[in-house]
Amino acid sequence: MMASMKQWRLALGLMLTWALLFLALFSYFMESRVDEAISLSHADTRRLSSVQGNTRSAATILRQALPATSTSTTSRAQKEQVPNSEQEAYIYPDPRVLATWSVDSRSGTATHSQERNQTFPRPGGEEDEEEVVGMEEEDDDDRMNQIETSWFDSKSKSVVQHLWHGSASLDMLSPRLQKAVKDYMSTNKHGASDRGRRRVRRSGKGLLCNMKKNAKVRTLDGKELPFSSLGWHKIVPPLELQHLYNTAFRSCAVVTSAGAILHSGLGSEIDSHDAVLRFNSAPTKGYERDVGNKTTIRIINSQILANPSHHFNSSSLYKNLTLVAWDPAPYTVDLHKWYKKPDYNLFTPYVKYREQFPAQPFYILHPKFIWELWDMIQGNTLEDIQPNPPSSGFIGILLMMWLCDKVDVYEYIPSLRQTDLCHYHERYYDAACTLGAYHPLLYEKGLIQRINPRPKRDLQRKGKVTLPGFRTIHCGP
Repeated sequence: MMASMKQWRLALGLMLTWALLFLALFSYFMESRVDEAISLSHADTRRLSSVQGNTRSAATILRQALPATSTSTTSRAQKEQVPNSEQEAYIYPDPRVLATWSVDSRSGTATHSQERNQTFPRPGGEEDEEEVVGMEEEDDDDRMNQIETSWFDSKSKSVVQHLWHGSASLDMLSPRLQKAVKDYMSTNKHGASDRGRRRVRRSGKGLLCNMKKNAKVRTLDGKELPFSSLGWHKIVPPLELQHLYNTAFRSCAVVTSAGAILHSGLGSEIDSHDAVLRFNSAPTKGYERDVGNKTTIRIINSQILANPSHHFNSSSLYKNLTLVAWDPAPYTVDLHKWYKKPDYNLFTPYVKYREQFPAQPFYILHPKFIWELWDMIQGNTLEDIQPNPPSSGFIGILLMMWLCDKVDVYEYIPSLRQTDLCHYHERYYDAACTLGAYHPLLYEKGLIQRINPRPKRDLQRKGKVTLPGFRTIHCGP
């Protein structure tokens, strides 16, 4: 009996030992799985945090890496000399691509340029607008652009202060933009050349008279080959653009798409004008407080017509107003060559739109007018400017000076709200959008400030330039 009890106790002890061992192993295994899950979750969280905070942290690291100096000038120079291998690999696309980006039909997502992919951007510019230099993979692109913003923020502000005084020089730009400008000059895609004497010391009145004499608005009228042989005289509007309105508008607003117009509260002031000009696909819905709601004329570059993602035929952005399109042509204004090979095919969609909406005023600017503007900028600038057409912004300003007695231009020359945010309706940062790379923006803006009679405080507070209409200017014979 005693032996039997001992056997039972031994068996029970062994069973308990195995049970405890099993529980210990099970507990250890489960704790390992939990730790692994927590570790993975933490890693995922770090990855998410890095997406949101990488720009800030990288910019901080870069700032810490820059040696401090005793003067701001030396500090800026050292910032610009920080090596960056990715900058050297940048492609310099036509910034008119970036300018046509819009959140109206998309979600503010950055796109690749035509020069990189040779395809239309999917559903970010110039105005045109206006301009971007360099495209990498989108995530890297966003990070690098914001890092560059921190690098050259003080440099951009310094350039803006020079613009407030009407000064413009290539040396004012960052090394990256200087390189982009020089690349465009060496390429000279359109074959532009300086034809005349440069007069850089004209007074404001003299410059206005020079503009009035040499920059007369002209649109395609269908009477020149090859358009006359295609029946375009029946397609274009019967009235010339400059004669579309019976009398000149008393006051007009030119509203650029610049990011600096955000938080301006200028919407009511803008809408108080008799006519308002906007650019490309810049929306008003959701931005009324800052940019207003009224649109009388919209200047569009050729990609708006050619790229299906803009829904040109159906979008309300392009209805119930006057449309003015343009596309770069050869400097020689060879219309045959231009018709066969435009930057973007605007001719086919133009004809289709005119047939569908014949009552809506819709014009294509004559390339002769575009290149006369370029000649005028170069003729009043000591330095060689980019051999590319002026920006949509400059074209729009000169157009409205022909149609209006007074023209208020908003955020063409930046205010104290200056930012490297390209356009108010998208999230993309590049100083090229404000200072130029493809377009001779820097020189355009210096020229406009030279004819601005308003005090500098209007520029600083509102980014506002007030210009007289050409009809109010009396020049000699």
